[in-house]
Amino acid sequence: MGLTRKTFLYSMIVSAIMVAFVIGYFAFMLPSLYVDHMKNSNYNTIVAIQKGYMKDRSYDKLTVKNPTSLVTIEIPHKGSEFYVTNKFFKATVNIEDKQLQSMIEKFRGYADDSDKLKEIDKDTFDFSLIKKKLFSEDVLKKDFPLKFKFDIKDAQNEFHEETTKLHRVSDALFVYEANSADETNQYTSYIAMGKSDKSMIITLLSVMTPQMAEIKPIIFGSLPMIVAVVFFIVLILSQVFAKKIINPIIRMAKYADSVKRAKNLEIEPLKITGNDEIGELGRTLNELYEQLRENYIQLEQKNISLAEENKRQEVFLRASSHQLKTPITAALLLIDSMVNEIGKYKNIKEYLPQVKGQLQSMRMIVENILYLNHCVDELQMESVSIEEVVQEQLYAYEIQMADKGLTVSQEGSMALVQTDREIMKKIIDNLLSNAVQYTPLGEKIEIIFADKQISIKNYGTFIEEELLPHIYEPFVSSNTKNKGHGLGLYVISYYAKLLGCEIKITNIDGGVQAKLLFS
Repeated sequence: MGLTRKTFLYSMIVSAIMVAFVIGYFAFMLPSLYVDHMKNSNYNTIVAIQKGYMKDRSYDKLTVKNPTSLVTIEIPHKGSEFYVTNKFFKATVNIEDKQLQSMIEKFRGYADDSDKLKEIDKDTFDFSLIKKKLFSEDVLKKDFPLKFKFDIKDAQNEFHEETTKLHRVSDALFVYEANSADETNQYTSYIAMGKSDKSMIITLLSVMTPQMAEIKPIIFGSLPMIVAVVFFIVLILSQVFAKKIINPIIRMAKYADSVKRAKNLEIEPLKITGNDEIGELGRTLNELYEQLRENYIQLEQKNISLAEENKRQEVFLRASSHQLKTPITAALLLIDSMVNEIGKYKNIKEYLPQVKGQLQSMRMIVENILYLNHCVDELQMESVSIEEVVQEQLYAYEIQMADKGLTVSQEGSMALVQTDREIMKKIIDNLLSNAVQYTPLGEKIEIIFADKQISIKNYGTFIEEELLPHIYEPFVSSNTKNKGHGLGLYVISYYAKLLGCEIKITNIDGGVQAKLLFS
């Protein structure tokens, strides 16, 4: 999922949670808060009215919520009268019944001692007596125990009519709605009128109209909690969403730093789990570092090759300046002596072969140097018969082998090999040249062909053990008698590596073995 869709989904989740929270708040918390608020408001109202009435003994200065439902009873400390008062009237009630008067006196006793009020329960007063005296069926046939005197107040200034409306529910049912208000409250009165088969039905209902002022304190009081909850939810969700976005980026940054510090760029690839843009960035980063690692390996290989090339250049310079100097100097001395007919050098036929030998030595040095600088890109790989190459090179050494009385035996066979024919001829020529050169008179040379290898054994000679580990280095030679230049094995070991071959030269029982292994 892409980051755009993830962000959109995150926004949808946050919005859904916010909507669910608001709905839950208004459906469950707000009604409860409203009920608690109204309870506290009603409690505070009754306390304020009670204190105000106790102070002024009147409703004139009091703000009364729903005055039609509020009544205050005032019982003097002495006498049989008490007063019933509200915003609209004041009634004086005279108790003429002795039993009811005694009950009032009992109540006054409890009022004088507030600690006794805690002891009042349902059995303290005989309320059945009040029921019997005031609500019996024949109460109107006898003298009523209470005498009333009403003082009706002018209520015209208390209410003012605002609107009226007639609702037609059906052809047989109408509802008349009248809205009025006082200084603090609004009231709605409904008069429902309906006609049945036998009579007219009229129902009256008066209610207080809810006001915004009642709900605003609750909402304002809840705002800190709402803001805190919303902030907390958004903070948590943002943190979760940020971790989903930021953590992979932090991982990639740490991975990049690890790659920067890693030697040879050897490091495990970054594990990618997502399929969004960050996941794509991580995969691209892995590919980039993999490409860098491959380039680094190639560069290291090229550096190794360059180091070998530099070494070969050094060999070239040293061979040019030092190894060629000796045979050239010797050849010039021989020629000068023969030209000037000095002493024994008058015999030209005897010393001309020595000059030829020195020139051949120089030619071999030059050929080795030229082959040493053979470019790898010039390799021409083809199927080559190693047996044929060996036969060709043996033919070149027939005279030398005959002069030394050497015997050569061949056995086995091997399949064609993919290699560069000219360089392979040079390798085999060098191995055969060493075998012929270092094999004593009358000894033998064995050539054995096998699966992917050829062995050339020459008997009657050996290589000093301390010299054996260094025979592939330049200018190292065991030919102390003829002072060989020591480039042959260095050259062929280098080209054997280029061709994917391996040369192993070891001492064996009675001789030396040179083994050429093909991959």
